Amino acid sequence: MSLTVLSECSVDIGAAGGVGELAAVLARDGVALFDGVRTEPQLLQLATGLGQLVHHRDNSGTGLTVISDRGNDRPPTGQGGFSRHALSAHTDCSNVPRPPLLVAMTCSQTADRGGDCVLVDGRAVHEELADRAPEALADLSARRGAYFGGAAGIVGNVFEPDPCGLVGIRLRRDGLARFSPQTQRWLAVLAQVIDRHTVAIPTRTGGGYVVNNRRWLHGRTAFTGPRRMYRALIEPRPAWRIPAGFTPVVAP
Repeated sequence: MSLTVLSECSVDIGAAGGVGELAAVLARDGVALFDGVRTEPQLLQLATGLGQLVHHRDNSGTGLTVISDRGNDRPPTGQGGFSRHALSAHTDCSNVPRPPLLVAMTCSQTADRGGDCVLVDGRAVHEELADRAPEALADLSARRGAYFGGAAGIVGNVFEPDPCGLVGIRLRRDGLARFSPQTQRWLAVLAQVIDRHTVAIPTRTGGGYVVNNRRWLHGRTAFTGPRRMYRALIEPRPAWRIPAGFTPVVAP
């Protein structure tokens, strides 16, 4: 999905029924963009309109996470989000059996330079691998092909089919991810495909996105200056019918 096509996923959340439209776009495309949300209370209102907040160890008292550079040039493993360094496209909470389905991010203060948001459609990555590298996709989808997290992590893989026909993506590429030899040998191929489907969105004050955390990867480019983002992890209301993953493209 190109930046031009992605613009079709923009939603006016201030309009009547804005949250409902946001949920409908998420159910259809797995990603929605919005404007006009620059404070914690505003994001909290949007998030609770979509569903229930999910607790995270880094939450503030509001239930959201404040993401900014904490000044550590060499952040501990798993804490790269709180630095000025680039953050590779990933799944949030990849170390739990059922990651929260939605991730909402909004910008309170832009960086002096850089800090663009990065989005990758896992469905497009899966489709290209199925077409061009089916052996790679088979190994990246095998059970017990990866381990995500520390001592209390989860065994899974990059693509996780479920009995209902959906596929969920689970990925991180730091020291808290380990891969079996069968999966490891395809990581370079996977990275190349991810790069081809990466869309960078310039960060602007009040602008943000919501992604289906089982379909879309998200990250950012490196930056300088006082970039400040707010994040909400959300389990959506069942009535929104947002799938926990994506339906793979079937070759004709």
